[in-house]
Amino acid sequence: MFERMKAQARAVNVALLAVFQGVWRENRPADRVLNLFFREHRQYGSQDRRLVSESVFAVFRWWGLLRKLIPAAQTAGLECHEAAAPLPELTETELAGLLLGGWLLEEKPLPEVVAVWCDRLDVEPAELEEKLADVDNYLSMAIKMFPLLRRKLGGGSAQLKTLDLLPEWVPARLPDGLDAANLAQWCQRRPPMWLRAQCHDIDALASSLDRYDLSVKRHPVLPAAIRVDGYRVNLFTIAEFRGGLFEVQDVASQCIGLVAAPKTGERWWDACAGAGGKTLQMADLMQRKGTVVASDIRGYKLDDLRLRARRAGFPNITTKEWDGKALRKKQQEKYDGVLVDAPCTCSGTWRRNPDARWTLTSPEVSEMAALQLNILTHAATGVKHDGVLVYSTCSLFAEENTGVVERFLSENPDFVLDPFLHPLSGKQCDGTMQIYPWDSDCDAMFVARMHRK
Repeated sequence: MFERMKAQARAVNVALLAVFQGVWRENRPADRVLNLFFREHRQYGSQDRRLVSESVFAVFRWWGLLRKLIPAAQTAGLECHEAAAPLPELTETELAGLLLGGWLLEEKPLPEVVAVWCDRLDVEPAELEEKLADVDNYLSMAIKMFPLLRRKLGGGSAQLKTLDLLPEWVPARLPDGLDAANLAQWCQRRPPMWLRAQCHDIDALASSLDRYDLSVKRHPVLPAAIRVDGYRVNLFTIAEFRGGLFEVQDVASQCIGLVAAPKTGERWWDACAGAGGKTLQMADLMQRKGTVVASDIRGYKLDDLRLRARRAGFPNITTKEWDGKALRKKQQEKYDGVLVDAPCTCSGTWRRNPDARWTLTSPEVSEMAALQLNILTHAATGVKHDGVLVYSTCSLFAEENTGVVERFLSENPDFVLDPFLHPLSGKQCDGTMQIYPWDSDCDAMFVARMHRK
């Protein structure tokens, strides 16, 4: 039994080091590094893969606190972004401390492999249980447990606080009045999976999903949004998905299409469509009449959209290439509406991608804002007079959101903000809206709706 757990611990160690290398040296998302790791290590079964994934993401989710467990030189060596720099050689004891600390902070049932990590750290499981008996939140757990683990790992003494869970430059970049500590706490909560129904009988869809032993709950405000918790089945393999009856789409993302509010028979352009989640939603909102033209500078993304559109039987979606430049004269002012879901820092998805918050740098926010303004300006050439321009990001930072919109409006006086009702609260918005995780247990998204005079 203990030998099997030791084998599991070795697998987690190897995976964590591989992801450290991929994330910090190669600037690749952790989930993609893990997928490649599993393809190269097919000997791991589903339970082992789940343990590896949850362990790796626990370390990145709580990295702001865990980094204080090990010596500062080790931390700096790990976080270095120079591709040629070798990773520091972490000992098995240091890896055990990071992994044990991450699992304790997760506040969920501990896996059996914890016994191996405790053995490596010379920590008695009974001592853990005693210290955790009266713990009521992650910070009090860390304050009680970290001194014990630091003595084993050589980390220096350090004060632990909630804002450690965000890079130190982040609070200054957030919108005025936003509670950064509250945001940090929400970033530690793993988000649910949200589906968007793509059929007329949503009640029947929700009932059919119950057959798969899923915890299904309808959203109280958005009729097409369905929350799924505790799922074990692969949703992409079930008949309802293969039949195009639903798509996986976060609530915040669904709000973008609702703000755009395309009408039946109109012609819309989704300029940065990606894999096409919002394209599909707009085509559905138009009752499959009219046209949604989807484009993306990454042509391979449109292949996925074409597949999804065929699966759901959408007749009103077409795709075309766009190089991000202003449209030619003959193509200008052809659309009733243009959606620019711009590339961004993706800081609004840190709950789903905890590694991303530790690789983003402050200068990249400004670089991204300049790119966004350029894309928005060029895409706006497609909007008819009296047409609609919608700009959105999944970013938390004001410079990428209201900052870009304000600069665009100052340089393009024929566009003005177009007020709308907040899809979640029903309150009037001045033409811009920021959704936060606490608004509906979702990602963070920004959207601005503008009108061409």
